[in-house]
Amino acid sequence: MIRTRLLRLGECDSMLPSRLPPPCKETRNNRVSDWPDAPVKVENEAFWAALNAGDLDSCLVSVAQTSASPEAVAPLYCHLAAALLHRNRAAEAAACCRTAFPLIRANRELLRICAWVFSNSNCFAEAAAAYWQIVALEPDWVEGYRHASSVLAAAGRAEEAVAAALAASDREPGNAEFALHAARLLAELGRLPEAALYLDRAIPTAASSTLIEAAELLMRWEQAEAAADLLRSRASEGAPDPRLLRVLSAAEMLSQQWEAALAAIDLAIAADPDAAEYRVHRGHLLSRLGDTAGAAAALADAARLAPDDATVKRAQLSLYLAAGLVSEATAIGGELLHGFPDDRPAAESVLHLLNHRLDTIDGDYVVLPENDRRSRAARPAPGWLARVATQRRVIRAVILREMRTRFGESKLGYGWALIEPVAHIGLLSATFAVLMHGQPPIGRHFFLFYYTGLIPYHMFIHTSGGMSHAIIGNAPLLQLPLVTTFDVIAARGLLEIATDIVVAVLLLIGFGALGVASAPDDLWGASLALLTTAALGCGVGYVNAVITVLVPSWEKAFAQFTRLLYFTSGIFYVPGMMPGWVRDMLAWNPMLHAIDWFRAGFFDGYQPHWLDRSYMAMSAVLWLMLGFALERGLRRRLRVPL
Repeated sequence: MIRTRLLRLGECDSMLPSRLPPPCKETRNNRVSDWPDAPVKVENEAFWAALNAGDLDSCLVSVAQTSASPEAVAPLYCHLAAALLHRNRAAEAAACCRTAFPLIRANRELLRICAWVFSNSNCFAEAAAAYWQIVALEPDWVEGYRHASSVLAAAGRAEEAVAAALAASDREPGNAEFALHAARLLAELGRLPEAALYLDRAIPTAASSTLIEAAELLMRWEQAEAAADLLRSRASEGAPDPRLLRVLSAAEMLSQQWEAALAAIDLAIAADPDAAEYRVHRGHLLSRLGDTAGAAAALADAARLAPDDATVKRAQLSLYLAAGLVSEATAIGGELLHGFPDDRPAAESVLHLLNHRLDTIDGDYVVLPENDRRSRAARPAPGWLARVATQRRVIRAVILREMRTRFGESKLGYGWALIEPVAHIGLLSATFAVLMHGQPPIGRHFFLFYYTGLIPYHMFIHTSGGMSHAIIGNAPLLQLPLVTTFDVIAARGLLEIATDIVVAVLLLIGFGALGVASAPDDLWGASLALLTTAALGCGVGYVNAVITVLVPSWEKAFAQFTRLLYFTSGIFYVPGMMPGWVRDMLAWNPMLHAIDWFRAGFFDGYQPHWLDRSYMAMSAVLWLMLGFALERGLRRRLRVPL
């Protein structure tokens, strides 16, 4: 029993109080009747009409000027107080009840209104007086003792609160919530043996929520093993509450039962897979067990479920820092400060990280006095070729980092980049093969026709869209002197281009293996079209990267624009199928020319008269110039602070 576990922790002179405290007589002087008289008088009938209409100001004037008897005035004040409290005018509501309370003799309904208004207006001593007056009229109203206990505890009158709580539980011993409330108050006063007595009373009939509170109370008493025993017995009964399993895991962890704690939290996650906090707890457990990779995976799942929860980010930062993964911790720190700039715990976590980084810098430091300092010859500025070589190394390093962060955490890795176009081409081919009775608009194979439409489209979308978040996603790197916003944007764009080229080549090899004649008739023309499309995507990507930092909602607007491009670029049709006036409008879209240019390289007989290669190339050059100019001109404003 809980009581036998706790009796050794303290002794008490009396297990139950000898008597209840007397009703509280405390009141305040601030009353509605003390307010200045208003110039308008309204009769009682008008008062009720105004109250029903919600004109509470007129009601206040009426009740302050009424000459009715106290028995008639008290209901007016009480019902007006309830209406005022519903309108969030708590101070005025309490003042009305403060005036009515001395006028009420034995009207239980009005006394309950006063108790309710006082409680919700934080006038706890007066609420206790109202509840005691009701209890005096209704000695068998057990809930009155429970309510009185709550407001007395809130008023800081702990001994009286305990007496009321014990009276409620003793009058209704089968109520688990009453017994748990009494145990909690007794424990706060250090009367642990009595608390154990009432906790034992609460457990047999307790619902899951009450049982969880009892276990948490035991853990606060440093009785984790008792809490685990209590919850373990309930967890074995059918399908337990996932919250109960979560608290059981905490109790097992405090009892150093690591495997049992991990098993309990796994069951909780299985019962409620969308609870991010459960996965954070699992990450802490795995970290304590030395499984850093498992802990990181659990916290990553929590971050996916709750991307706006700073607690998850702080847990990730602490894990990486404890594991010595300073670079990963720095990246998380940047995300923390960017996503939660006003969160003090987030700022403290990042400050701890920066202090750790300073502490791990190796080297001996000597402070030279002023007269011992020797002037050094200025280092010559690097030449143009040296700067280009340095920038090339920086971009290469950023590309390697992008590859690790984008594909390294996935088991499929680069397979995801291949799955998307394959699934897309397969779906379009199957759909239009039925609609067009097995004959594509150009060539003999649907796969190749849609391949020539999707590859340039994906090249543009992936490049321009992927570069949008290059600055925000690499904010920690921008704290390094050699890394500029140009470098991180260029690295993201080059990685997207290289990935799409690899995917395009692999798909052609796959088509050949399936017996589909897929070799382009004009390899140079198709390659030039794809490179020009990549240049256009990079130009738009630089513009997107700049605008996304300045206007975070821009990415949503650009996403709508790309959906429009899907239907206006000739991916699954040829513009020749359209009326002339429609085709002339579509010809303003550079991606229409990019796709037809790439498609013409695969189908020698397809040379549309509306294709303008110079327009496509000029568009790519202009967008690149605009993107470079925006990035260079706004570079100082683009560094996202850590």
